[in-house]
This record gives sequence, C-alpha cells and structure tokens, in this order.
Amino acid sequence: MTLKRPIRSVLLASAAVLAAYLVGVYVINSTQKPVAESTTPPALATLPSAIGDQITLTTWNLGYAGLGAQSNFIADGGSALLPPSRATVDDNLAGIVRTIGEDSSDIRLFQEVSNKSPLSYWAPVRDAVAGQFADWQTFYRPDVATRFIPFPLALDHGTFLAARYNPLSVETLPLPSEPGAMLGFLKRRYAIQIARFALQDRPGQLVVGNIHLSAFDDGGSTRQAQISAVLAFAEAEFAKGNHVIIGGDWNMVLADPAWPDNTDQKYLFWIYPFPREALPAGWTIAADATTPSVRTLYKPYVADENYTTSIDGFLVSPNVSVVSVSTRDLGFAPSDHQPVTSVFNLAR
Repeated sequence: MTLKRPIRSVLLASAAVLAAYLVGVYVINSTQKPVAESTTPPALATLPSAIGDQITLTTWNLGYAGLGAQSNFIADGGSALLPPSRATVDDNLAGIVRTIGEDSSDIRLFQEVSNKSPLSYWAPVRDAVAGQFADWQTFYRPDVATRFIPFPLALDHGTFLAARYNPLSVETLPLPSEPGAMLGFLKRRYAIQIARFALQDRPGQLVVGNIHLSAFDDGGSTRQAQISAVLAFAEAEFAKGNHVIIGGDWNMVLADPAWPDNTDQKYLFWIYPFPREALPAGWTIAADATTPSVRTLYKPYVADENYTTSIDGFLVSPNVSVVSVSTRDLGFAPSDHQPVTSVFNLAR
C-alpha cells in the first residue's frame, strides 16, 4: 500500500496539471483578439520610396497549399480535413511558387499563408513564398495562430504583403470577430493589414489594405459588420486626401455571370453577395466577371460541376481609376482561389 500511494499521488498530480494546461489552452486560444499595431520598417536602399501615377496589385488566397484541385474540405461540406497527401501539397506549393514568379505586379497581397501547418503536412509555405521576394519589403501577420500548443499541432496562418516599394508604415487595424470559435476553441483574429506609401511629387499617401474576411458566419452577419468597418476606415483615409486600395478575399460575391455548375444548393450556404448599396458615392469594386476566382470545396474540382464565383478583388477610392482587372485561370490546380491582378491609375 505504501508504494501505491506515491504512484497514485503522482498520477493525480499529473492529471491535475494536464487538466489545468488544457483549460488554460482553451481559454487563451478561444479569447484571442486582434491588436492594433503600427511599425515603421527600415527602408531598403535598393527600393524606391515613392509611387508614381500607376500601380499594379495582385491578390491571391493560397489555401495554405493544401486546397488544390484534388482536395475537398470539411467546412465546405466535404469529408476531409487534410489534403490527399504531402506529395499533393508539394505539387500545389510548386505551382504557387511558379505562378508568383511569373507575376510582375508591384504589390502582392496573399491570404492563407501558413507556417508549417499540420493542415498542409508541415510544408514550408510561408518560407517558400517569402523566398520569391528576397529583395522586397515583406510583412506577415498571423490571423489564425495557436498559443501554447507545441509543434506539430500548432497552427500559424495569416496574410502576407510584399511590395517593391518602401512603405512609410505597416499597421494592423482590428475587425469584428465571429461570436464562436474555430474547431470549438480557436478564435480567428480578423484585421486589415495596412501599408502606407508616399506618392511622387504630391501630397497624400497610397493606403493599401490586405484583408481576409469571415466565411462561415451565420447569415453573413460578421461579414457585414467587417465590411462596415472596412468602409469606415477607407472613407476616413480618403477624407484625408489619400488614395485607397483594399484587396483580398472578401468571401462575398463581387462578380458572378453565373458560370456553369451542377452543385447542390446545400453546399452554397456560405455564398452571399457583396452589399454594393453600401458603397459610398464614387467608390468602385474591381473584380473580374470573365474568370472565377474561387471554387466550392465540397468535392475535388471538376470544371462545370463545382460552383465557382468571384470573391477576390479590390475596393478603390474615387481618386483611383481601374485600368484593368483580370483573374488568372489556373484551373484551381494549386489553390481553391485564383490570383486577381489589377492595374490602377492614381489621380493627381
């Protein structure tokens, strides 16, 4: 008996420590909130520090290299949480890197960039993306990041901004959060990732925002609140005399000429139109109505079967004109989203 009591005490103490740890992990991760931040990055001597009359931007949700054409995803009505294999992820990542290398845009906005996530078999997605911008200014902001959960279970996904110009500052502006938590315990920290740039031979700034809005909020209510916050920020910046371009994954339909599909309506539960009636006078949405930017994930991609639409694009202020906007058709091979590129003129 005297030998068993110490063992029992150790087991009880260990169980108590484990329980306290699990409770602490739950509380910390389920109550995370985005924090407003601002930094002034050091300028790179090889990059210009002012933007001229025209600028080209690309936005692309990379799907953490785990949501290519062969994947389905449980949150969209599919059956899988993970991609088919690590080899599939590696192929997706190779396609992502190749596509980035073929793009000549001045500023790139990426979403769902992961840092060795279990959802993509720990592929080095962020490092591979950053490697394409060795001589650029680059900034990463996690919006899904676990705390006090060790590798290999830790999650670290977020937005990534790359620019061939030196920004004046890089900021984080919090956006409204969903009432619930992902996977029952993880809070996504929504925010606008903002970069400010000087303009050549004139006052004011170019204010660029990178966003990834809510996708699975009940009735689209969180998205509506987020869009209201985005518009309030954008209008305030325009009132200061700044040029504003906010791009990313809006998770609301920006353009849709009804591309062919045979998807059951039950898999379209997350589809809501962007509230264009909320746009202030003179503001524009730059989205491509000729090529879709996203596909449904209830099953692997089959052209004309999976529902497709355009939810990726740009909001621009009245002093910015859209020269062109186009979605690059990759057949959704490396990601469930396709890159959208737009050329803008900045009015004097």
